Amino acid sequence: MLHRNALKAYEQAETDFAVEGADRHRLIELLFIELIGSLDRALLALQTNDHNSRAAAQTKALSIIIALAGSLDFERGKPVATTLAELYEWSRVQLIESNRSQPVERLTSVRKALADIAEAWSMIGRPASNAA
Repeated sequence: MLHRNALKAYEQAETDFAVEGADRHRLIELLFIELIGSLDRALLALQTNDHNSRAAAQTKALSIIIALAGSLDFERGKPVATTLAELYEWSRVQLIESNRSQPVERLTSVRKALADIAEAWSMIGRPASNAA
């Protein structure tokens, strides 16, 4: 128990450090990393029938999706922001519906769609010489 608490404290300190000096682009990238990790944890919890872990992971994923939707800038990038808002809403609905039916399929499809967006987001933040 003490080991677990110490590990969580170090993980939180690492997260705080990563967020502290990050620009907006990097903050969104960190949200995507945590989102994909949460979806992976939810899928793993499904395989092991760990309902509490699945609920916690899905709740975190939903919170991150809501945060990402809230970060959209409709004034500067209306067409892209609108498309992303629709994707985030679809993802949110799929996560909620996964509690009723087809949990693996729904979680997997959400993970794939959001991982693709996360990868694209990561690539647009790289300098041109590193993108190739």
